Amino acid sequence: MLPLWFDLSSRKAVVFGGGEVGRRKANYLASEAEVVVVSREFVDGFLPSVTLRRGNVEESLQEMVRWADLVVAATNDPGLNGIIAEEAARQGRFCNRADGLSTFLIPSVVERENYKVAVSTEGRSPGMSKFLRQELDRLLDRRYDRMVALQEDLRRAAKEAVPSQREREERLWEVLQDSGVWSALESDAGKARELAMRIVVR
Repeated sequence: MLPLWFDLSSRKAVVFGGGEVGRRKANYLASEAEVVVVSREFVDGFLPSVTLRRGNVEESLQEMVRWADLVVAATNDPGLNGIIAEEAARQGRFCNRADGLSTFLIPSVVERENYKVAVSTEGRSPGMSKFLRQELDRLLDRRYDRMVALQEDLRRAAKEAVPSQREREERLWEVLQDSGVWSALESDAGKARELAMRIVVR
């Protein structure tokens, strides 16, 4: 499988299953997509933007898969999840199956203001995905977020001052390897920018 980022702001997703797994997946997708959850019962904690549709999964299966761009099979019945995945494949929809092979995966995500890091073991070990996310969350301190913002600023300045794209890239990379800039980012963003500018615009 290939890791990709997709803009889901104009897409639709249906989640079959109103338990904790279905809630987690629905809430994740609802940060961008329009999400409907189909189930006989629902746990608490679904985001307000998620539509909860109470009913029999089998009765609405074809209709909801046809409506959706993405399908999630998250019921507590492996046989039913298999039927959902088969219907998604028949209609040419990507399907995430909570208990089996999937055609798209929902990763563990470390999210900062200026960047995101996604982790997946491709279904081999959900626990390890969670562990790696927690480790990255601990290791990626605020300097990395600040460096993204600084690099964005430096790119604009470099485009005006350095005609060669290759040279711009080399200078921006030089900033990333400069220990003085990284050290300054911990406490003085202004000083870090000053040091970085000396490298990029010289």
